[in-house]
Amino acid sequence: MSTFETYNVQRLSVQPFGQTSTGQQAKLFILTNKQGMRVAITDFGAAIVSIFTPDKTGRLTDIVLGYDNVSDYQQDTYYLGAVVGRYAGRIDQGKISIDNHQYQLTLNTPDSQLHGGHQAFNKVLWHVEQNLQENDSQLTLTHISPDGDNGFPGEVRVSVTYLLTDDNELVVKYHATTNKTTLLNLTQHSYFNLAGHDSGQVHHHQIKINACHYLPMDKRAFPTGEIKAVKNTAHDFLQLTPLAKHIDSDDEQIQIGRGFDNYWLVDDNVLNGETYAAQAVEPISGRVLTMYSDQPSLILYTANYIDGSHYGKNNVKYQKRGALCLEPQRANNRQNGHQLSNTLLEPNEPFNSTIRYCFSVQA
Repeated sequence: MSTFETYNVQRLSVQPFGQTSTGQQAKLFILTNKQGMRVAITDFGAAIVSIFTPDKTGRLTDIVLGYDNVSDYQQDTYYLGAVVGRYAGRIDQGKISIDNHQYQLTLNTPDSQLHGGHQAFNKVLWHVEQNLQENDSQLTLTHISPDGDNGFPGEVRVSVTYLLTDDNELVVKYHATTNKTTLLNLTQHSYFNLAGHDSGQVHHHQIKINACHYLPMDKRAFPTGEIKAVKNTAHDFLQLTPLAKHIDSDDEQIQIGRGFDNYWLVDDNVLNGETYAAQAVEPISGRVLTMYSDQPSLILYTANYIDGSHYGKNNVKYQKRGALCLEPQRANNRQNGHQLSNTLLEPNEPFNSTIRYCFSVQA
C-alpha cells in the first residue's frame, strides 16, 4: 500500500448528486491518484459509481456500471456498486435462529430475504466522516442500523473505507460492531466491464478463480449443502478461461442461474490475511483486475438478470451479461443443517474485512 505524499493533484473532490425522494442531499466523492485513476463514490448506499482506469495505451475508461444521480440509485434493483448488508445472499423464508431465539426477517422476494431486505444498506444515506483532506485519496462512510432493522436483532454500527493508492489499487475496508448477537455478511456489489461500462456483453473476458471447489445451487437458488470439485466442470476457472466457454452451456448450474451465479470456496484462506481470490482480463484493452480478500468464498455473477430495459450512466442501456461481479463474502448454507462459515456477529467480536482490487494492464 502506498504512503501518500502531496502531489500536484486534487486527491478528493465533492459534487452534488441530487436529492432523494425525502429531500436529502446526496453527494458524489471523487478520489484521484497521481496516475490519474479516478473512483467516484456516493454516500447513498456507499456505492461505487465509477472507476476510471487506463488501458494498454493509457486511455482512461469507466469500467463499472452505475447511474448519473441518486434518484436512479433509489430505483435500482440490481445493487449496482453498493455495499450489501446486513446480509449478502438469500435467507430462506427470512427465518433465522440465534441463541435458540427465532427471528422472522422481512421478505423482499416471494420466498426469501435477499441482500438484507427492504431499505437495506444500499438504500440509505451514509454519514461521511468530516475530517476529509484534499491530499488524501481516502473516504470513510458510516451507518447505524437500528435494532430490529428488517427483522435483524441488535444495533449494528458499520463503516466502509475506500482507499485509492498510487499503485492503482482500490482497497475497501469494512468494520462493524453490535450490541447484541446478530448476523452480518457484507460484500461489495460492483459490476465490472473492463472494456468499459458501455461495451456490451463480457463473454470475452477471461476469468481465473483461486478455488478448487464450488457450491451447487438448487432450483430456488439456495446452496444444496454439497461441496463439489470444479475439475471437469463449467466452474473450473483455475486457469484463465473465457466466460464464453461455458456461459451458454447446458450445465444444470448454468441453467439455474441463467449464467454464472455460484459460490466458490477460495483456497488457502484463513480469514486473518488477504488471499489472492480472482482475476479478470479483458484482452482487447489489456485491462486486468486482480482481487484479494480475507473472506473464505466469493460469488461470480455475470449480470444474468439485467434485462436490457434499464438505462445507466450517459443514457447507456445496460444489457444482460453486460458486466460481471466478484463478490467476496462468507458462504453460509443453513439448508439441511449445513453451515460452511460463521456469519454471527457478537458484541465482543468486531467484524473486520478487506477487499483489494488491483488494476493493471497486460504487458
